Amino acid sequence: MTTDPHSGQRPLCHIDEIPDGQARGFASADKAHRSLFVVRRGQRAFVYVNECPHAGAELEYAQDRFLSTDGERIICFAHNAQFAVESGRCVGGPCTGQALRTVPVAITDGLVMIPADAGQIN
Repeated sequence: MTTDPHSGQRPLCHIDEIPDGQARGFASADKAHRSLFVVRRGQRAFVYVNECPHAGAELEYAQDRFLSTDGERIICFAHNAQFAVESGRCVGGPCTGQALRTVPVAITDGLVMIPADAGQIN
């Protein structure tokens, strides 16, 4: 998938590639970017940089394992920090009050569209 030069956005995936209520990770294309992950809720998608604000570790312990067993929270499996799916705010654990880095997202013709520079390391 390529960047749309007119909008500065690029497609990450088709929303139907992620089962409703689940999450999927996306590796970075290069060392200048962090990996991303998407949590799907119906026809909405929440996209975050895959980095815990507590210690900078990636969140999942295995491929696409970002959510609590009930699917209600994003979990950092290194330190058990818990984040709200809709906002990325830490609601429990060592980084309470901090938040995951959100990525602006739009669903266009079923595609999860994100900024071309999403996940860029500063």
